[in-house]
Amino acid sequence: MTTTPIGKGVESALEEIRDGIPQGRFPARVFNDSEIFAIEQERLFGKAWCFLAHESEVPNAGDYVTRYIANNNLIVARDEHGEIHASLNMCRHRGNMLCKSEMGNASHFRCSYHGWVYKNSGELIGVPYLKEGYEGRLRRRDWGLLKVRTESYAGLVFGTIDPEAPSLDEYLGGFQFYLDLYLKQGRSGSEVHGPPDHWVTETDWKIAAENFSGDGYHTPVAHQFGFNLGYFASSGATHSQGWAASIPGRGHGIGLGHTPGFPPFAGFPEELTAEMRQSLTAEQIEVFSRTRTAVGTLFPNLSFLMQPFSVVPGETGVRFVTMRLYHPIGPGRTEMYSWCLVPRDASEEYKREAYRAYTLAFAQAGTFEQDDLENWARVTRSAGSTMVRDVDFPYIMGMDSSPDPEFPGPGHVVKPYVNDSNFRNLWSRWSDYMTGRV
Repeated sequence: MTTTPIGKGVESALEEIRDGIPQGRFPARVFNDSEIFAIEQERLFGKAWCFLAHESEVPNAGDYVTRYIANNNLIVARDEHGEIHASLNMCRHRGNMLCKSEMGNASHFRCSYHGWVYKNSGELIGVPYLKEGYEGRLRRRDWGLLKVRTESYAGLVFGTIDPEAPSLDEYLGGFQFYLDLYLKQGRSGSEVHGPPDHWVTETDWKIAAENFSGDGYHTPVAHQFGFNLGYFASSGATHSQGWAASIPGRGHGIGLGHTPGFPPFAGFPEELTAEMRQSLTAEQIEVFSRTRTAVGTLFPNLSFLMQPFSVVPGETGVRFVTMRLYHPIGPGRTEMYSWCLVPRDASEEYKREAYRAYTLAFAQAGTFEQDDLENWARVTRSAGSTMVRDVDFPYIMGMDSSPDPEFPGPGHVVKPYVNDSNFRNLWSRWSDYMTGRV
């Protein structure tokens, strides 16, 4: 990976990048550059709303997981009153990491260095030799864990370390319409099934975020086996049918692919379909009942994919949902998290089958996952080479696309599904953060 600065001065280079996006040009070097990575940590992840956990991961009092925003390790815990808190995983005395497990249950956390004790909500309650050593100078209420502002939507807990960030509702900007397909499967919504898959890959996080914001173009090539085996009901020729939907000025995008003749809500059990028709709006039902594949990214680095899957050619199979987080840990290097979301009220049999479909397709060793990871790693290596520092990629597909006037959902929605409009929106918002406009 390259450690060479951009060359013309990072600020002017970022402005040039921003100016090129409306013309459909985006530089390859941003996918593996140390200076870009450092600026992202501060200007993007230091200001955006970032996914922390699903509420079902911490269902009981004392449950916790540890997650990241940029290079900040956080404890996400449910307290004795049922409230979820996010705190920096660092003792306020000398900075030792407080919690060393990725998940568990604890009402309190005790530092292994000097023994300071905190409630899982962040308050400092125990200091060894408080009276003898500090002589009344230390007030425990002043030295609690550093807190992170949190807000939730439909079970998803987000955090931001920017005190001036807008509300999460404003940040989502209407993308809730599309998130509901993944999060409101039935009257009680969705939950995670099992712990997340978790691994490190030599891939830039932005490549994955772009792919999942609606890259239907790669499917007939990278995942050609799916067509050859009859997994996809459509052919390569009809695969592009559907919509590319994005929220202008927010960076969120989703690809909604449909297949002519595909049954409404295919892959869901009948009882769940009936519940979804009650929990979704008429406009959502009109869109989602026709949707076979829904693949989207909530800016900056949280993605979802839903589709039916069967190992038996010709069968519709069972619907599964993968939710995935791309945590950047270095230039061209990403820590991947992948969850399976299932309807909370579905039968245990359906949950097992959905999890099995997810595991075969998009878990760490899934067939589609391996196709993507191999390509993404090679793109990342290429982006770090010296010859590509002045090379742009073309994002010109669908430049003249007009919004579909009949589409009932929010945002900028165009046909066909194979389109670069979502990506131009993604990189435009990325550049807003990188140039300090947010």
